[in-house]
Amino acid sequence: LKPLNLKPTQPMMLIGTADVLAAPAEKQVFVEDLAPEEMHGMIAAGVPMGLENLGNTCYMNSGLQVLNAAPDLIDSVTSIQGGPNQFDLQQNLALSARDLFKQMKTAHEPVKPFGFLTRLRALFPQFDQQGEHGGHMQQDAEECLTQIMQVLNSKCKVNDQGAVDELFGIEMDVRVKCAETDAEPETRETEKLQKLACHIEGAVPTGDGGSKGGTDLITQSIEKSLQGTLEKMSPSLGRLAVYNRTYKVKKLPKFLLTQFVRFYWKQDTQKKAKILRSVKFPLLLDMKEYCTDEYQSRIEKYRAQVLKKQEEEKEAKKKQRTGGGDAEKKPDEAAA
Repeated sequence: LKPLNLKPTQPMMLIGTADVLAAPAEKQVFVEDLAPEEMHGMIAAGVPMGLENLGNTCYMNSGLQVLNAAPDLIDSVTSIQGGPNQFDLQQNLALSARDLFKQMKTAHEPVKPFGFLTRLRALFPQFDQQGEHGGHMQQDAEECLTQIMQVLNSKCKVNDQGAVDELFGIEMDVRVKCAETDAEPETRETEKLQKLACHIEGAVPTGDGGSKGGTDLITQSIEKSLQGTLEKMSPSLGRLAVYNRTYKVKKLPKFLLTQFVRFYWKQDTQKKAKILRSVKFPLLLDMKEYCTDEYQSRIEKYRAQVLKKQEEEKEAKKKQRTGGGDAEKKPDEAAA
């Protein structure tokens, strides 16, 4: 390949194969090919049914599936009482969510969310935009999810609090310090969120045709999101000044919702651009290092209690298997 003068990391396309492709040992079976009794088995195992795309509605479907993964929220939504109200569009959307989630629990085929989509567009007309050919336009999934969460938060309760605030609410300890003078003391404030925005950076091109940097892991994205700046009036300088904002988690929710911020404003084109970059995340995300010192102490104490309980349970099972230890064995067994 040397005569081709290839550059480092230069993409190449390979067409065809020198080997004959072998047929799979077992025929691949897709969900839509399963028999009804097999579908019922999947439902019993807790596998949720999908939502059918009704024409560029994947943004809505994905948000609904995120909420469907929080059983406490679904229990609250499906317990909503009352009927439709022509003067309360939020109530109507919440009722449609109730009926839809109930249907998804027992469905043995993909669900068509016509009713929910109709009431979503009635309450939020931006999701009813149509293109020049008459079809509905694609929308931002995060915006749609945020609107749905706000409605459910106002109509559903958990522990006498808004369901979304109670189950997804994050409390952040924010330290604000002027970056242009030491005359102003650092201030602290509490900020409440319903999801953790994780900022993504694309790789920076290098002179040799390659690239470097960029966000590869969700932990890198979280660390970047916990640092920020803002510009506001400085009382000591008498003008606008830059302030640094440092975030630490003060309280974690039962369900942590993270959002990859992939869109940014491109100055040269004056349009939104999307960062197309794969970001990996672990099956178990430890948030301890992003918390305040006080909250870290609480986490350590709780983990120590859980570990102690697990050790006690392990020891109890061990004694049960061995018949309660030497003290409870018969004399001949103990001697042996």
